[in-house]
Amino acid sequence: MLSNAEKDYLAAERRAPERSDYLDGQVFAQPAPTPEHLLLAENTALLLAEQAQERGWTVLGSATRVHALGAGLFTYPDAALVTGKVLRLADEYRDTLLNPTLLVKVLPHPMPAHFQEVFEAYYAIPTVQHVVLITEFAARVSLGSRNAEGGLDVLGFTGLEAVLTVADLDLALPLAEIYRGVRLRA
Repeated sequence: MLSNAEKDYLAAERRAPERSDYLDGQVFAQPAPTPEHLLLAENTALLLAEQAQERGWTVLGSATRVHALGAGLFTYPDAALVTGKVLRLADEYRDTLLNPTLLVKVLPHPMPAHFQEVFEAYYAIPTVQHVVLITEFAARVSLGSRNAEGGLDVLGFTGLEAVLTVADLDLALPLAEIYRGVRLRA
């Protein structure tokens, strides 16, 4: 059940020309994406889609709003992978995803202060097993994965030769493909 504040946020968000995150009753404008950000998001979503298609999984892009039930979060990852049936908020719009398995976020520069809390809230979504964070101007990617004890394991991947692997999903994301066409600064 959504709070009145969450319902108000959704009503305003659906009319707004720009996207905003909602976190614990506060609304934060999302920074405008750079061309590099858009390309990284698209490259990564395409890589995921190529591998997901053969398994019957679904990849959704950056226009997808995700809700962490009970965690006070509505946000827009750059890509979301769903390994089962896609579940959406049961309202008349059905435009909010509830069950991503893997989330991708390209980190803007500078990074807004509330993003750290957003990333932590990603793991409040029970179905989220992995979060991929992509640095915008350097070939650096991190993968946060839930472990068997309920904790979080974080791995870093650096350089265009590296390949981010998600073993339990049998996914391989070469950084050279994630960063294809992106001018790196570091």
